[in-house]
Amino acid sequence: MAYDLLTTSGINSLVNSYINTESQKRLSPLATRKTKYTSISNIYSGLLSKVDALKSKMSILKATGTSSAFAVKKATSSNTTAVTVSASTAAQKGAFALRVNQLAKNDLVVSLDKNSADFSTITTPGTYTFAIKGGDGEGGQFTSNVSVVLEADDFTDGNISFEDLSVIVAKAINDDKAVVESSSVSGSTLSSGSFTFDLNGTETTINYSAGTYDEVIDSIITQLEDVSGLAAEKVVDGTNVSLKLTVTDSSKYISISGDTGTLVSELGISVDQEKGASGIVSATSFSPSNGLSQISLTAKNSGAGFKIDELSDLSGGMLDQFGLNLGTTRTAFIQNESGADTAGYVHNTSILNSKIVFNGLNIERNSNSISDLVSGVTLSLKSVMAVDDNDVTVDVANDVAAVKAKIDEFITSFNDVYNYIKTNTSSSDGVRGVLLGDASGSSLLSLLSSTAYSPISGLGSGTINSLTEMGITFNSNTGLSITDSSQLTNALENNIEEVEQTFNSDSGIAANLYNKLLPYTGYNGYLTARKNTIDGNIKSTSDSITKIQTKIEKDSEVLRNRYIQLQSQLSTLLNSTGSFGSDLFS
Repeated sequence: MAYDLLTTSGINSLVNSYINTESQKRLSPLATRKTKYTSISNIYSGLLSKVDALKSKMSILKATGTSSAFAVKKATSSNTTAVTVSASTAAQKGAFALRVNQLAKNDLVVSLDKNSADFSTITTPGTYTFAIKGGDGEGGQFTSNVSVVLEADDFTDGNISFEDLSVIVAKAINDDKAVVESSSVSGSTLSSGSFTFDLNGTETTINYSAGTYDEVIDSIITQLEDVSGLAAEKVVDGTNVSLKLTVTDSSKYISISGDTGTLVSELGISVDQEKGASGIVSATSFSPSNGLSQISLTAKNSGAGFKIDELSDLSGGMLDQFGLNLGTTRTAFIQNESGADTAGYVHNTSILNSKIVFNGLNIERNSNSISDLVSGVTLSLKSVMAVDDNDVTVDVANDVAAVKAKIDEFITSFNDVYNYIKTNTSSSDGVRGVLLGDASGSSLLSLLSSTAYSPISGLGSGTINSLTEMGITFNSNTGLSITDSSQLTNALENNIEEVEQTFNSDSGIAANLYNKLLPYTGYNGYLTARKNTIDGNIKSTSDSITKIQTKIEKDSEVLRNRYIQLQSQLSTLLNSTGSFGSDLFS
C-alpha cells in the first residue's frame, strides 16, 4: 500500500534500491578495471621474482677464483673408519696415502685417592694458592695462579673432609680466569713510558706520562676500558694502590711486554702469558669407589704442545693434600690394586701427539684434526690402524655432482622464467595472455632464447663454448634440458676448466645473461617501471572507487532524510484529519 512505502522499512528499501542502482552503474566498471590491473600487476610480480631468482643463479655461476661454483672440491677416504676428509675450494687436487699410527690425547693428571671421610691437615680458613702451567701449542707456556678460598663455614669443628675439599678445589680451578695483579704501591713519581698489552694475540699499546702511581694506573685503566673481554680496576688500600686486570673469557690469555719505562718492573707485574686455569685444564672431583675421593686434571687441548707442564703449591699446601704438588716432575700415575694410588700423569708425553705416515713420511700433530698438511684439506683421524690394514687412499678431485647440481638449478630457473613469459604472452582458446603485446615480455623472451643457443665468442678453438657441447639443448616450446647426461658428466670430469669458461668468462653465459637481465629488474628496471605504472593505475582506480562510494553514501543519507521528513509531514497530516483520514487510507 502507498502508506507502507513511508514506513521505516519502506524508506530503507527505497534507499537501498538507490544505493544498488548507483553502485552497479558507477562502481562495477571501476571494480572490473581494478581486478584487471591487479591481475596484470600480479603477473609482473611473479615475473620479477622469477627473473631475480635466475639472476641469483647467474651470480653463482659467474663467480671466479675460489668463489667459483666450478672450484668446489670433493675429498674421499678409502677407509672412513680410520680417516675422514674434507676439502675447500682452494684444495689441491691429487691423491695421497696415509696410515694412522696414533691418535692425539689430552694430557691427564690424577691425584691420590683419599678416604672421603678423612680430614685434611688444613684446619683454618684462608686463601690457598697454587700454580698450573700448560703448553700454548707453539712451544711457549700459559701460566695460571689459582686461589682457593676456604671460609669458616667450610669447616666442622675445625676440620674439612677430603670429599668436601676435592669439590672446592675442582670448582676453584674450573671457575678461574686469567688475572694480572700488581704489587701494592704508593707515592713516587714515575717517568713516562709505554708497554704492549696483549689479549689473546690482539695487541694494544699503552702509553703513560710521568706522574704518581695513582695517576699512572688511572691512565692505564682509561686506555684499557675499550678492550672487550677485560675488566681493569684500581685497588685502593689506604694510601696504597694496585692494578688488577681480569679476563672474562677463560680461553683468553694476557701478556705484557716491551716496557720502555720502569712501570711494569716497579709494579711487579708478571710478563708471562697469564691464562685462567679453566682455559688450561678441566678439573673433576670424583669417587673411584665407595668412600674414596680423587681429583683429575685434563688438558683442554690434545697433544704434547698443550701438555700440563707444572703443578706447584704457592702457599698453604693445597695441592699437597692430594699428592698433586708435583712441580715440573712428570711422575707417572700408578693405580694400585691394593693401597693408595700414586698421583701423577696417566700418559707418557710421547703418546700425546697424533702420529701418521703421510706418503711415507712420519708426521706428528697436537690434534686429530689436521688441516696444515695439504692446502685446503682437513684430515679427521678416527682410529688407529692395524698393522695389516692397507694404507688409506685420500683423493681430492672436482666435485662433479655439486657442479652439475648448480647447472641443474640454472636450467630449472631459466625454464621457470622462459615458460612463464611464453604462457603469459600467448593466446589459447580465445583467452589472451596478460603480457601479450608487452614489449618487455617479448624482448626478455628473445634474450633468453638467443642466450641459450648462441656460442660464446673469444674462447680457444676446439674448446667447449656452448651449452650444446655440454649435452644441454634448447627447445623453443619448453626451454633448456639436459638431453645427454653422459656428455655433461664427461665435460665436467675431463674439461671442467672449459665448462667454467663457458659460464663465467667475461663473455660467458652466466656473465652475459646476468648483465642483460639487469635492465629489467631493480629500482629503475623495465619490468619494475611497468609494474609501478600498473600499481599507479590500481591506486588511482581505488581512489575513484572510494570517492564514488563516499558520494553514494552521502547522497543516500540525504535521500533518507527527505523520506523521513515526508513521513513526518504525512503523520502530522493524518493526525489532524482524524477518522476521516483513517477512512481515506484504509
